[in-house]
Amino acid sequence: MAKRRKIIGEIMVSLGYVTLEHINKARWQQMQGTGKRIGECLVELGHTTHDEVHRALQVQELDPAE
Repeated sequence: MAKRRKIIGEIMVSLGYVTLEHINKARWQQMQGTGKRIGECLVELGHTTHDEVHRALQVQELDPAE
């Protein structure tokens, strides 16, 4: 069975940087046609920092697909 890579939102929630509600708000912003990535939306909404997004992306890169 193919393994899937964790999405950035899952990683950020698991690290305690954001809540599921924050992710949902950022997804809503994305669906408004902003063309922005979830991390950008989270920062723009004030739910996290650029540094935390960067750390979560590093974790994603190091974490093998499940």
